[in-house]
Amino acid sequence: MIVLKFGGTSVGDAARVREAAAIAEAQPMPRAVVVSAAGGVTNKLLEAARAAAAGDTPQAQAAAAAVRQRHLEIVRGIAATDERLVALAELDQLHAALDESLASVTAAGSLAARDTDRIVATGEKAMSVLMAATLRGRDTPAIHVFADRVVATDGRHGSARPDRARTREQAAAVVRPLLDDGLTVVLTGFIGGAPDGSTTTLGRGGSDYSATLLGAALDADEVQIWTDVPGVLSADPRQVADARVVPQVSYDEAQELAHFGAKVLHPRTIRPAVARGIPVRILSTFAPDEPGTLVTRDSAGASDGLKAVTALRGLLLVTVDVPELEDLAGASAKVFGALAEDGVEVISVSQASSRRRMAYLVDATAQGGCARVQRRLVGVLDGADFEADVGCTEDVAVVAAVGAGAAARPATLARMLDVLGRAAIPVLATSQQDPNVALVVAVPVAHAERAVRILHDAFIRPQPASARGRRLRRAELLAESESRSVDRRWVSGAGGGGGELEWQCADSIRTSHPALRTEGRERRE
Repeated sequence: MIVLKFGGTSVGDAARVREAAAIAEAQPMPRAVVVSAAGGVTNKLLEAARAAAAGDTPQAQAAAAAVRQRHLEIVRGIAATDERLVALAELDQLHAALDESLASVTAAGSLAARDTDRIVATGEKAMSVLMAATLRGRDTPAIHVFADRVVATDGRHGSARPDRARTREQAAAVVRPLLDDGLTVVLTGFIGGAPDGSTTTLGRGGSDYSATLLGAALDADEVQIWTDVPGVLSADPRQVADARVVPQVSYDEAQELAHFGAKVLHPRTIRPAVARGIPVRILSTFAPDEPGTLVTRDSAGASDGLKAVTALRGLLLVTVDVPELEDLAGASAKVFGALAEDGVEVISVSQASSRRRMAYLVDATAQGGCARVQRRLVGVLDGADFEADVGCTEDVAVVAAVGAGAAARPATLARMLDVLGRAAIPVLATSQQDPNVALVVAVPVAHAERAVRILHDAFIRPQPASARGRRLRRAELLAESESRSVDRRWVSGAGGGGGELEWQCADSIRTSHPALRTEGRERRE
């Protein structure tokens, strides 16, 4: 069973929706498709909601009309007339509900998080209608399902947390029968349902998160994230011209890359897949024949080298010094508590060699920067009778070099520091833990881009063309897989009859689907 997720750029207009539909049709059944709103639609819906709250009815109506026009343009791309009419009728209902919600916000004179979730969900709901109708217009049986009936969450509107057990129950009751009937089920990404039945949203990265939540709930064989990039890259291509796709990473490596600034995945996205051991593949709708990046529990065949370098900017480096070592744990607890209360994200923490200093790399730009954070922590520590010096440096970036094989060796960090030192890039803090898959250095933000380029050049040099060979395209991998026969036979376990049974597959092929190839058949750069 395959779950495919298409992002906003992948369903941005009628042509892209048709291309996404063709990609979905090429996957084996059963399959579920998760869709985002068309690119730019969510921003327009937020614009309409804020204008309505401000009493600017003309602007709210204009933004809502722009959303409707965008959806009508996509409807015109549906091949079958009857499916166009069905989609138009369903869209009329969604847009009528949008108008009612905006009018309600205008009357209230304020915009509650509950209202925002209900309004912005219109984009995903409309796209699920459009994608299902497009598939049916291509003679592929399909049905749309709004995920607020399936993805169960708590009641925190704007950034709801999923209830995985309840989601699994609802997926079995709502989605599984449709899949068993041979339908391609198109679900809304980004949204869920609160216990009171209201629509919630999952926050930043919510559509990808929806895909892995649903994949875990349906025991999918693979979750595919179709986006506008060809996979996980070894660096930001805007900064490193020779950045390349990393063929395979582990769950831990993917989460670290996402945590430290790589945009292809949100850190939460991988977690549901980890719990069920489901492979996640990152693919591009703009290059659908490319194999992309496979994310699995273990990075099969991982070399000793680093795989990617990324940077996260706009951070603060907060230091807390105490005179006595025995005060450090208590002071640290107070610091963590204050940061948590203020909603400050902690990126990395390390303890200095003096053993009496803690260094916290935090994302607190939205909370007022150093002036507020330093004042807050001084007050908290003084109130708890801790004698401590609190320092703070702004405009800091974290540069993370990720790769399980290399990160476990102290020599790699020593070499990183040597490379940066030779380039006269000041290092404000470092972090290496065992076991870990990332080496982290903090540098002034003005040096971050050059640090990424230098480390990429030093550790992830492009392979010569003669050594690389040609990587198989996705279509070739699929054709190769389908041409190999699978010979399954039962083999008795130790002890003879009644013993444990296991599957054996000839030629080490466990399935005809390329997503589940054995490690030896993966082609890498």
